[in-house]
Amino acid sequence: MKLVSDIMTRSPITLTPDDTLEDAERIMAGQQIRHIPIIDAEQRLCGVISQREFLAEAFRITDKFGAHNLSAYLAKAHIEGCLNKDVNKVTADTPLREAGELLRSTKKRGCLLVVDSEQQLHGIVTSQDFMALALELLP
Repeated sequence: MKLVSDIMTRSPITLTPDDTLEDAERIMAGQQIRHIPIIDAEQRLCGVISQREFLAEAFRITDKFGAHNLSAYLAKAHIEGCLNKDVNKVTADTPLREAGELLRSTKKRGCLLVVDSEQQLHGIVTSQDFMALALELLP
């Protein structure tokens, strides 16, 4: 039986609640990723910032302060203000079928965060990981 640990990205790129939206934008663009787990000093999961939350906040800033001020506000805005705390979590030993069903049933989330019983982050599984697995299994 395949488990989450078989396809998860171990030690994913993370940020803290005190990092800025500018940091998130730079990482998402530079690493070509859509989800960044947010952790505290003890490596415990606080939430996630995805492209969706980032864009929603960027549009809010643009509407309120104008597009010409966006960069300045992204550099000042902390992730804590817009991170998604309602995240889907699994453990490394969760069967892939169960994880896939969870990912599919929670539309528009796009990722599962892999934690232990102490809520320490160990990895991330995205819809892209499942797509890669499907392609690997197809003849």
